[in-house]
Amino acid sequence: MRTIKHCLLTILAVLVCGFAKADGGYNIKVHIDGLADSTIYLCYYFGDKQYAKDTLKLDKKANGTFKGSKSLEGGIYFIMVPGNIPFDLMIDKEQDFSVSTKFTGVQADLYKYLKSEGSTDVSLYVDYQQFMAKQYEKRATLRNRMAKAKADEIKEINNSLTLLDEEVNARWDDIETNHHNSLLAAVLRINKDIDIPDFPRDADGNVLDSAFQYKFYKKHFFDNVDFQDARLLRTSFFQKKIDRYFEKMILQAPDTIIKESKMLLDKAEGCDEMFRFLLQTIFNKYNNSDIMGMDKVLVFFGDNYYLNGRATWADSTWLEKLRERVEELRYNQVGNQAVELKLYTYDDQPVTISGVNAEYTVLFFFEPSCGHCKKATPKMKALADKFWERGVEVMGIYTQTDKEEWGKFIESQGLDNWINAWDPYNQSGFRLFYDIRSTPSIYLLDRGKKIIAKRIDVETLEKVLEDEYARKDKKK
Repeated sequence: MRTIKHCLLTILAVLVCGFAKADGGYNIKVHIDGLADSTIYLCYYFGDKQYAKDTLKLDKKANGTFKGSKSLEGGIYFIMVPGNIPFDLMIDKEQDFSVSTKFTGVQADLYKYLKSEGSTDVSLYVDYQQFMAKQYEKRATLRNRMAKAKADEIKEINNSLTLLDEEVNARWDDIETNHHNSLLAAVLRINKDIDIPDFPRDADGNVLDSAFQYKFYKKHFFDNVDFQDARLLRTSFFQKKIDRYFEKMILQAPDTIIKESKMLLDKAEGCDEMFRFLLQTIFNKYNNSDIMGMDKVLVFFGDNYYLNGRATWADSTWLEKLRERVEELRYNQVGNQAVELKLYTYDDQPVTISGVNAEYTVLFFFEPSCGHCKKATPKMKALADKFWERGVEVMGIYTQTDKEEWGKFIESQGLDNWINAWDPYNQSGFRLFYDIRSTPSIYLLDRGKKIIAKRIDVETLEKVLEDEYARKDKKK
């Protein structure tokens, strides 16, 4: 039952997430000296991409107005001038304002001469940009002096550099205190470094946990990110933060990806745009992954987000395709118990996967007319001969129904020492349970018939087996 309290919280979440405002459209008056009769573009960032929002041709006096009946979503926008030179503007609630600057062909000058009236957010950002430009100039000057400085001057220059840093920090603190809800404050927070404590040590000064700083940094990585603030999506910083976390901070293993994805999606719950962006971004990253086993992530997203009605924006045709793909991958994920198959030998004797008594079982799905199979089968035979005494059995599963073709292939390839099997009546469901859409397809199972590796080539299979035996030898 939806209580009054629940409804109120939902309304508040929408207001906080969207920063809702009366929709009076946008009216941005622009003047750029030096660009009379020129076409300029209003663009915006979204994730790691940039999009054009509006086009404007300035008049003979270099004036013009970007207009729209629907308000712009809060974020960092930029005006692109001839030569593909941009300058940024922070746009939020106040969208009836003016900006002016001068075009000299140098991007820095667009900021140097930039002025704005009518929007606190734009003016705050312009002031900040110009302040930082001056700080960079001062720093560059001091660095140049440092390169030529004598020993007695170095301390003075270092003190000046420290003072510059203190001035920047003071400006950040001022914006955080006096403009806490501004987009600029949110952007500065997302870029703020995490203060990492020193390693914990025992009484003798020895480090107690060598991974402490990494674990601390990972735990606090998103402390300064508001996942209820959809404005951050329209900046160039948010997706970089997400990408860095998934690519640099966490183990690229399915269970870890699933855990960390759920953590972030839970933070974005209630902010539909943020939730949708994160879900699509992470899904796309791992749906296209070449790392073995990541299909477990796809199944997780399908079951828990897309196929249970939570992705209300998703196209029904796409969802149906996803549903089919999830079912194809559900049974053969790395770590799963291999689905039992009842097959038959060339002599029509029943044979099962569970009946193979081996330290490792290789399932080699093939068809003789397949060019890739013709190349892979001799390699697989060589591997089987090499590892047979070490407890590896190969079950060669013929995927077609021409027994004569199959028999000739077994004989020509010398596969008499394999467990040769087929499904003449297509009753086992091997194509579904093992996602056999192409051949050859190779699976590696352990003694308990759990899937260790899947859809790999013979060279990778050999490496995995060597690693498995090395791991076991190490335990002895």
